[in-house]
Amino acid sequence: MNRLKKIILLVSSLFIFYGCAEVLLVGVGAGLGVTSYMYVDGRLAVEYPLDYDRAWNSTRRALDNFKISISGSKNENGAGVFDAVNKDGKKVSVKLVKKGNGMTVIAIRVGTLGDRDEAQKLHNEIVAIAGI
Repeated sequence: MNRLKKIILLVSSLFIFYGCAEVLLVGVGAGLGVTSYMYVDGRLAVEYPLDYDRAWNSTRRALDNFKISISGSKNENGAGVFDAVNKDGKKVSVKLVKKGNGMTVIAIRVGTLGDRDEAQKLHNEIVAIAGI
């Protein structure tokens, strides 16, 4: 517990001093066991220490919790996608890829060009549901 407090204090300090969401995410990710974090072409991708099935189920619950309507989903051979629409009418795309060794990449894009903040909120919900 003491270690967790120190990590939170360190991460909070970095965020306050640098005012940078990436610093916060990298710090939190290091504490949670997240091995990579990437924002490319409007898609926020994070590798989590979750087996694929748990990641899939956590993602589905997160979409439901945020009242994001799933219009289609495909799940086969350790790769899947959710196509959905949020309450503001923006398209939401979530792609999952099994990396092996209990790791899964979850990549989220909200809107046509990508809304990083909204994607991060959905990632945070997935983490909370998965309990990591």
